[in-house]
Amino acid sequence: MVQLVRMLDAGQGWLGVPDAPLRRHRSLRAAVGAGYALCEPTERTTWARLSVFAGDFDEDAAVFVCSGGGLGAEEVPVCLARLVLASVLTPVRDPGGVLPPRYRMTEAARGFGAERLQSAGETAAAVSRHLYWYANIASSAHHLWSTGLHEQATTLVREEEDNLHAALARQPHRADEATAALAVAVDLWFWWAVCGRAAEGREHLRRLLPVGRADTRLCGQALWLAGWLAVCVDAPDAAELLGQAWRVGMLAGDDATIGRVSHVLGAVALEEGRTERAIAHLWEAADTIPVHAEHGPPAAVSWALLAVAQAKVSPADARRSIRRASAGPQPRHDVWTRSMTQYAQALVDHRRGRRSRAWRRAHKALAGAIGVAGAARTTAPGKADGTTGAAGAGPAAAMMTGPPGAALIHQLIADIEAGPPPSI
Repeated sequence: MVQLVRMLDAGQGWLGVPDAPLRRHRSLRAAVGAGYALCEPTERTTWARLSVFAGDFDEDAAVFVCSGGGLGAEEVPVCLARLVLASVLTPVRDPGGVLPPRYRMTEAARGFGAERLQSAGETAAAVSRHLYWYANIASSAHHLWSTGLHEQATTLVREEEDNLHAALARQPHRADEATAALAVAVDLWFWWAVCGRAAEGREHLRRLLPVGRADTRLCGQALWLAGWLAVCVDAPDAAELLGQAWRVGMLAGDDATIGRVSHVLGAVALEEGRTERAIAHLWEAADTIPVHAEHGPPAAVSWALLAVAQAKVSPADARRSIRRASAGPQPRHDVWTRSMTQYAQALVDHRRGRRSRAWRRAHKALAGAIGVAGAARTTAPGKADGTTGAAGAGPAAAMMTGPPGAALIHQLIADIEAGPPPSI
């Protein structure tokens, strides 16, 4: 049975009945080929080029990937409609609905189309167009997340997840394709680290990093992200990756990468109970990461985590760090950052014995954490990779990755309700 499942996953064209009276009934491939023969040339070309899509797709994606080489952009929507009538495509959304229509190709039709595409010598061009389209999708999702639109960002990635995975999984054949694929992985940093896909993201980065240039700012960002994800899944190569990221960041003059390496080192030190080392690393991170740096946690998160580290040993310094965290632009529009800042404020208030204020701020932080966790968890069944950021890790790693912070905040609320902490 397992072998049969693997064979069906690899392709379905071999299914058939050899002694059927009609040739087109002798195999599934022959039946699909008979339908292909009835199509117009433009429909055949569209069919073949659509085979590079791994899941459902919209009309804009189809036009971008399929047009050119004798097929006009205005012809693609007509071909899509005719392929639906031929049962090659299945509408995922009603073409007459409010939302733009989406389509999915049947597995047998995709396999046959891939053969036709290979025969025409167009596979490389279609795959390249597919990669660049989904690089744009990943960039859009990143900008949505960066502006605080977390739910919209995760909805976009979930909707395009199959094709984003396909774009990352294919081996790049040119330097520009390697750069584009690595940029997709970096743009989706929040999906890997905050939304519980650390193992999947780490695997993509592990495969793509060796084929890209090793001296660019993008490479430094990818190495830092790979190191962060390695920490999230407790992989042994985290320190090596972070060291490489620091060196590339220094050579590229990328303060954001340098600061975020320090942020991860500080979070790990705090988790291990090395408070002084954690404070040193987190101070460097907060002071180094530019205010509007992208592709990672903003400086406000480092200030908030620094306040958590300082809360027990230097409450006055912790309050100053919280003010620095709250002064930036991110806490005003970014629920994730604001939740972390409010958690740090609640912890410091609790340490100072301000029970009522700590309780209110902890509940505000909890509301934000639940909102981010809800956006991360609304994933189609069976698509999670089994990781939840830093699930099972200590407070520092959990504060880095977002959704597990809800458990931390619940614990803080319980501590607040239990009474004042021991005197410092």
